Amino acid sequence: DIQALVKEETGYPAFITIDQEGGTVTRLSEDCTNMPGAMAIAATGNVENAIQAAVITGKELKALGVNFNLAPVLDINSDPDNPVIGVRSYGDTPEKVVKYAIPTFKALLEQDILAVGKHFPGHGDTAVDSHLALPKVEKTKEELWQVELRSFMDAIEADIPAIMTTHILFPAFDEKYPSTLSRAILTDLLRGEMGFEGLVLTDCMEMQAIQKEFGTVEGVLLSAKAG
Repeated sequence: DIQALVKEETGYPAFITIDQEGGTVTRLSEDCTNMPGAMAIAATGNVENAIQAAVITGKELKALGVNFNLAPVLDINSDPDNPVIGVRSYGDTPEKVVKYAIPTFKALLEQDILAVGKHFPGHGDTAVDSHLALPKVEKTKEELWQVELRSFMDAIEADIPAIMTTHILFPAFDEKYPSTLSRAILTDLLRGEMGFEGLVLTDCMEMQAIQKEFGTVEGVLLSAKAG
C-alpha cells in the first residue's frame, strides 16, 4: 500500500528502510532469521559467513517489502570503551572492517536491497553516545585519514551506493558544526576530496546530539544546506 501510494503521488518507489545490522541492532521480529552482529561474524575469520548472512537478511527483507538496509557499519572500533559502536563494528583496524563490510553491502545489493555505509566520518573513537549528547573527536586530519576515513574511502571505491552521516564534531574539519550539519565535511570532504557521488543520509535527527544542541527542525535545515 505504501509503495502504491508513493508511486502514484511521486512517480517513484519509496525507500522502506530498516536498521537490520544483526546482533545487537536487530529490528526484525524473533520469527525471522536474525543474523549475528559484525564483530561476531568477523571473529569467525571467514568472509563467506558475512556474505551468507547478508544474502539471508536480504532475502527476508525483500520478502517483507523492505528495500533499504541501514548497514553495514564502517566504523573502526578503535576505542574499546566506545558506548555505542563496540560489537557493531567488524574490528579495530580499517583493513579488517572493509574485509567484511564490502562483501556484505555487495551481497545485499545482489538481493535488490540498497545498503549504506555508516557512520561518516567515523563513530569508532568516541567515549560519548551521540544518541545522548554531542561527541567530539580531537584528531588531526592526518590521523583521521589513516584510520576513520580509510574504510569509507575503500567503500566508495567499491561503489557503495549510500553513506550515512554521524552527529560528531571533528574540529580538524569543522570547529562549529557536527558532521551531519557541516558543509566542510559533507560537501568539501565527502563529495569533493573523496569523490562520493551516491546518496547521503543523516543519522536520526531526533538524537540528542542534534535535538539538544541545534533543534531537530533547525538541524534538518542546516543538514540540507550542508549537502
